Amino acid sequence: MQVLKEEVRQRIIKSARREFKKYGFEKASMRSIASSANMTVGNLYRYYKNKEDLYGAIIGGLFDEIKTLKASLPEEPEIRLNHLLENFKELRKDHRSEWLTLFGGSTGTKFQKVADDIHNILRDTLKAVLEKAGRRPEIAVPVASAIIYGLNTILRSDKSKNGDLADDFLNYMMVDIANRVA
Repeated sequence: MQVLKEEVRQRIIKSARREFKKYGFEKASMRSIASSANMTVGNLYRYYKNKEDLYGAIIGGLFDEIKTLKASLPEEPEIRLNHLLENFKELRKDHRSEWLTLFGGSTGTKFQKVADDIHNILRDTLKAVLEKAGRRPEIAVPVASAIIYGLNTILRSDKSKNGDLADDFLNYMMVDIANRVA
């Protein structure tokens, strides 16, 4: 039995990150990933049983953090909104590439539900904050979408990668919303 090598696994992960970020899960190609990692497709399948298994290896850390986040959400909507803000900032710092991979192309995977769950939690939190303030809760859906889409856009385009722009955006969108409806 041949031993799987960590150096080869890391080449696969690096190649797969690029492929999934560029094309999303559905359009990503195992053949392209293998070629970019300088190996055969057959050898790639010795390391990962299928494309979703490889996708999971890439976003696994973020997936675990999101499960923890969901389990720790406060009840009070305003506190929950601030909790989400702080956690989005941390997730952005610790899992930038994985965030883009998950929210930019998880359609067709079991992980799509995680992205949808985060959007729904944000939407429901915004809706509760708006309702409590006597504002129109219908805007919670487009605002939650704008926050997720806007953060993804910044993470893709911000070449400095220091996160200041992403943090400013999150502060503007979430803290200012909470302040405006309070």
